[in-house]
Amino acid sequence: MASDDAMMLPTQRPLTRPELDRILAPLGKVTSHRILSGGTFSAVQSADLADGTTVVMKTSVPEAAPPERTRLLTYEHDMLGAERDMLTLLASLEGVPSPRLILSDFTREVADVDVVVMEHVKGTRWDTVSDRMTGEANAHAWEQVGSIMAAMQAIEGEVFGYPAHDFALGARSWPTFLAMLIDATIADAELWGVDIEPDRMIDALAASADALVAVTRPTLVHNDLWPGNVLLDPATGRVHGVLDFERALFGDPLQDFCGAQSMNTGRVEEPLLRGYARAGGSVPRDKEASTPTGFDELADARLALYRLWSNTVQLIEIVPRGFRGDWVTGHRATINANRATLFDQMGV
Repeated sequence: MASDDAMMLPTQRPLTRPELDRILAPLGKVTSHRILSGGTFSAVQSADLADGTTVVMKTSVPEAAPPERTRLLTYEHDMLGAERDMLTLLASLEGVPSPRLILSDFTREVADVDVVVMEHVKGTRWDTVSDRMTGEANAHAWEQVGSIMAAMQAIEGEVFGYPAHDFALGARSWPTFLAMLIDATIADAELWGVDIEPDRMIDALAASADALVAVTRPTLVHNDLWPGNVLLDPATGRVHGVLDFERALFGDPLQDFCGAQSMNTGRVEEPLLRGYARAGGSVPRDKEASTPTGFDELADARLALYRLWSNTVQLIEIVPRGFRGDWVTGHRATINANRATLFDQMGV
C-alpha cells in the first residue's frame, strides 16, 4: 500500500489491513482489499470477504482541532456523517439506486478516521467510458440521471442547507443560506490564500436576490450527480447505481443541474432535462427569455450563481487538497474561464 498512500490527498487516509480486519469483523474474514481511484475527498477501498461478498469502505479525516488549519472547506465538515444519514434516508426510496449502508464506525477507536461501509454496486464509472459509448447509450444514461434527480427531490426538509452538524451551515430561508455559503467560501479562500474576487462574489449574490426569494421549499438534491458518480453498463447506458451522497443538501432543485455538469456555463444536457421532466421534475424553460440556459430569467440567474459557487469551490480546493500534476494548470485555467463567463452573465 506504500505506492497507494503516496498518491493520497490530505483528506484521504485509507484503512490499513489490521484496521480493515477489525472494522469488518462483524461481516466476516477479509481475503483481499484494494484502493479505488477517482475521488478527491474521501479515500475509497473495496474488500473481498471469505463468503464471496465484496464491500466498499469510505473514510474521511476528522476536522482539525484549533489552532490547526483544517484541510476541509467549511461546507465539507462532517460530510461522511451526512452521507451515512443520506444512505439511510434513501434506502427505501423507489427510483434512487443508492448503495445499501451496511455499517459505520465514527468512534475512531479502531482508526483515526470516520468509516462508512456499503454494498458494492456493479457497473463501470460513466466518466471513464463516455467517450467510447454510443450517442444513444449516453443519452439513455442522462435520461436516467434526470429521473433519479426527480425521485430524490420528492423528499422535502424543514431547513435549507447541509444537514451535517444539525444544519450548522443552514437557514430557514434559501437567500439566508446562500449568504452564509458565500461568506464561508470567501473565508475559506482567504484562509488558503486563493483570490476569488470576493467583492464580485458578493455582488453576484446581490444580483441574484430576487431570484433566490422564489425558492421556498427545501428539496433534497444530490448536488454532485456527474458521470463520475454514476455506475452503468457502457453498452446500453443502463444505470446500475449512483454514488457519493456526501454533498447532498436541502435546497433548490436547479442545483442538481449544476452538480451534474459543474463546468457547464450554457444549456443543460437535453436528455437529462427530458428524463427529469418525464419523472415529474419541473423544467423552467422560457423560449422567449434568450437566456444562456434557455430557462426563465429567475431560474437562469439562480443557476448562474450555483455554477459560480461550484467553480469557486473547485478553484479553492486545489490548494488544501494539494493537487499536483500537469493537469492542474489546465484545470485552473478552465475554472477561471468559467468564472469570468459566469460573472459576465450575471453582470457583475
